[in-house]
Amino acid sequence: MIASGIVLGLVLRLFLQAHVSADVGFRFASYIDDYMVLQREPAGAVIWGYGAPRATVTVTLCREQEPIMKKVTSVKADSNTWTVVLDPMKPGGPYEVMAQQSLGRINFTLRVHDVLFGDVWLCSGQSNMKMTVSQVFNATGELSNTTAYQSVRILSVSSTQAQQELEDLTKVDLRWSKPTSKNLGHGNFTYMSAVCWLFGRFLYDTLRYPVGLLSSSWSGTPIEAWSSRRSLEACGVPRSGSMPSDLQTGPSAHSVLWNAMIHPLRNMTLKGVIWYQGESNVNFNRDLYNCTFPLLIDDWRQTFHDGSQGQTERLFPFGFVQLSSYLFGEAPNDGLSQIRWHQTADFGYVPNQRMPNTFMAVSVDLCDRNSPFGSIHPRDKQTVAYRLHLGARALAYGEKLIFQGPLPQKIELLADKGLLNLTYSQPIKVQRRDDKIFEVACCSDRQCEWLPAPMDTFSTQTLALSITSCHDSPAALRQWKLRIGRDFKAVEAD
Repeated sequence: MIASGIVLGLVLRLFLQAHVSADVGFRFASYIDDYMVLQREPAGAVIWGYGAPRATVTVTLCREQEPIMKKVTSVKADSNTWTVVLDPMKPGGPYEVMAQQSLGRINFTLRVHDVLFGDVWLCSGQSNMKMTVSQVFNATGELSNTTAYQSVRILSVSSTQAQQELEDLTKVDLRWSKPTSKNLGHGNFTYMSAVCWLFGRFLYDTLRYPVGLLSSSWSGTPIEAWSSRRSLEACGVPRSGSMPSDLQTGPSAHSVLWNAMIHPLRNMTLKGVIWYQGESNVNFNRDLYNCTFPLLIDDWRQTFHDGSQGQTERLFPFGFVQLSSYLFGEAPNDGLSQIRWHQTADFGYVPNQRMPNTFMAVSVDLCDRNSPFGSIHPRDKQTVAYRLHLGARALAYGEKLIFQGPLPQKIELLADKGLLNLTYSQPIKVQRRDDKIFEVACCSDRQCEWLPAPMDTFSTQTLALSITSCHDSPAALRQWKLRIGRDFKAVEAD
């Protein structure tokens, strides 16, 4: 009897050890949770997590408690991770996602509910992306306008940094949630990103199906923190060099935010990305931004494409905000104008050869000198988001609409009349004449000087500028804060 008891106790102990071993670490990835949005067709959504080595994991998608899809995989012994790719799904829901791990006779089950299929957008950048809905114009009205948008789901990643690339997020500030006045306006520069939310809300008004929004941003951070080491090395970014203290409120070390706040999301199937950053690079590696920004876009695209097993498009749509002016009376030749130029890889417009499938929201006309958060943080995020969503509708969804410009199609020098004649790609509306709007570069012996080029005459699509102040050869033209049309402003361009 004693021997039998010893044997029984040993068997029970081994059973319990096996039970605990099988249970340890069986979970979904940190951002797979109740209320999430998964990417709709034509892509397949990626579901992944952690489990016991060599265990079998079965993922079941259910609608009203009825299974409609099953995927079976095993846990990789080297990483303790498992991954499945769901079949493409039409937009809608709600669904339940169930994962069951089996190891011998031991089973464990995980569930997430109220899951929708739609389009998933990642929003990233620094403080202008971090500003919450409670900080924008008409905040009270915006915070109360959530009832009709319960299919727009939001998630906010915590501000964390790491020296090496992380496999999963260490923390989220806001788990997948339905929008409420509380989680949209949790506090200043916390969550939820106003630009991200308003962009998604405008998209939903057009799409009329679920939209998932992930915000991963940190105030006062340069592009170097958001870039992988390989992309920074490709641009020759020096590892030494200090960021000016007046610009730095967040981490600036190479790749620390890429490692902790972007790389862990790489397995997710995305529709696209919007980006609002650059202020911290006005006086920090500014001359490299025409390389670091295009390479960040390309590197993010490749990483998300590979991480999602090809489900995220290789050239997914990438939108960004061209920086506003944040000092009243800003000089045209300061660092801000150079960063705006570099944001387009020195083309002056997007998309272009170096930045395909990108779209830009101009904000140079939205300076907010009375912003309680500093003029660097304009409160009119509604216009920014609206312009971004127009670009997304055109580039990501193929709508035929005007979302940028007008851009000059033809520039003709009428030297005998002292005029420069511009022909635009679409109708223009000049709301006021200002001699400081345009400047011409006058060059002699390789020395150039920017001089005013006052407006002379204009029509529906043409504009004549006086260049009588230029006694040398005119080499370039730039326009500065020109209001064109109702919703569009001219981009600064050389």
